[in-house]
Amino acid sequence: MDAGAPRFDTARIAAVAGVVVILFAAVGCSDSDRPDASATTTAAPAPATPPPAPPRRELATDPVRIADDLVADEHVLRDPASPEAVMGAAAHRQQAAYRAIGRHPEWDPIVRPRIPSALLANYDHNVNARRELGVMSRPKDTLPAWRIVAPTPADELMGYYRETEAAFGVPWNFLAAINLIETGFGRVAGVSTAGAQGPMQFMPSTFAAYGAGGDIHSPRDSIMAAGRYLAANGFARDRDYALYRYNNSNNYVRAISDYAAVMAADPAAFAGYHRWEVYYVTTAGDVLLPVGYSEAAPIPVASYLASQGTSSMPVQISPRSEQILERLLATGRGRFGADFLGTPYGADTLVGSADQPEKLVVELERVDCFTFADYVEALKRADNRDEFVAGLTTVRYKDGVVSFANRRHFFTDWAAATPTVATDITTSLSPDAIEVHKNLNQKDSGGLYLPGLPVVPRTVAYIPSDRFDSGVVGQLRTGDYIGAYADDGGLDVTHVGIFVDTPDGPVLRNASSLAADNKVVDSPLFDYLRTVPGAVVLRPVL
Repeated sequence: MDAGAPRFDTARIAAVAGVVVILFAAVGCSDSDRPDASATTTAAPAPATPPPAPPRRELATDPVRIADDLVADEHVLRDPASPEAVMGAAAHRQQAAYRAIGRHPEWDPIVRPRIPSALLANYDHNVNARRELGVMSRPKDTLPAWRIVAPTPADELMGYYRETEAAFGVPWNFLAAINLIETGFGRVAGVSTAGAQGPMQFMPSTFAAYGAGGDIHSPRDSIMAAGRYLAANGFARDRDYALYRYNNSNNYVRAISDYAAVMAADPAAFAGYHRWEVYYVTTAGDVLLPVGYSEAAPIPVASYLASQGTSSMPVQISPRSEQILERLLATGRGRFGADFLGTPYGADTLVGSADQPEKLVVELERVDCFTFADYVEALKRADNRDEFVAGLTTVRYKDGVVSFANRRHFFTDWAAATPTVATDITTSLSPDAIEVHKNLNQKDSGGLYLPGLPVVPRTVAYIPSDRFDSGVVGQLRTGDYIGAYADDGGLDVTHVGIFVDTPDGPVLRNASSLAADNKVVDSPLFDYLRTVPGAVVLRPVL
């Protein structure tokens, strides 16, 4: 906070301030046949089906459901009778929801009308704060030299905020908002690129002037120093000026003011914020930095993700696929799968089941509709082989952890699981979109598609094919993903392809299993849609 210069880089501010938060092997990929469990694994089904695990509070795949779930989570967080496990899950999804809504202003006409009037002011402040911090965010290709530790207990922090308010006249909620944005209530233990330190991120020289001889790493001493600093800079006369002096950014001032306003109107909101986690904004998307993360120097994000997902698991790739990968990397990013045209169709290339250990497979000699999409998305994230492997791990597996349980088995997992690979835009494209509650993995005829995995309750939105007209197509972008809606309640889609707007009209670039094709082809979009009940549309984040 010295000499009118920002204390640390704005990418770091936004990464912490987001404080936080927030693929699929085919369950089905045939153009003509409904998929069965054998299409997803090379191992025989488990002999017995365990009872389904309780549903998680996962982020929904469409803005309507995100809004409704957010309202439910806000109520849970305000109910003192909610168990801690439920509170934690609600806070994590609340955080993920505000991050997603903040990134998508085009959702505002859909989401905001669904927020009850009693929650609307707090909703607006949270969304505005995310957008202010998003302006400050610049994705990085490295992760920081930080340690992530457990936060200082909420009751202890509240005592320090109140003590500081009494001593210097700076309201507790502004101190809490600064503490949230700077280090996630002390979760981030590290030095900024500018040299700022401690829970409230002081430059050592500034702390020497305002810390009263205390410890820059002490929660109490640093919070008290923040109160002294803000008071000395005229907080009582001009709050915004004092906050600007704390970090020279008007976006920062507005974000602090928004979070402070939420806590002033509803002090219980502090408990929700205190449960938020630390995410870092990178070129590979938001990366969760869990408690226990510790790096002495910045680390390439691709290397970190690769180490998290494949440190004990070699990549299974043939010499021929290695050659193909080298060629694909040489052609560069952004070709929307054009280099795969003519690649033979091949099912059952992934290895893993409830009984058989998962392997990270790269099979480029043949692809099915889902692995085709996996590889296209991984190539977007890669300039070399290591980055491709890291990108594939992020795209194919939840939280970048290579395991059968973490594999994104369903198309909409790209939007529902972290890190987010795509956003479900189906309901925003047409008023004729239909929402259906499904129990993914549970066959309508009985049993499970994927033995050993839980049933996943999820609302899936689709546009009926006879309503998927030129008005809808006019809103699509080349590179959007279109899934063929599945009538079966245990599946979201049966096939996936990439929308491409060509001079000859819109096509679905897809790995087709039809006997007439049996390879990656460009199918005329409207001709294809006439063969399926409807379409689910996801827009990739990259």
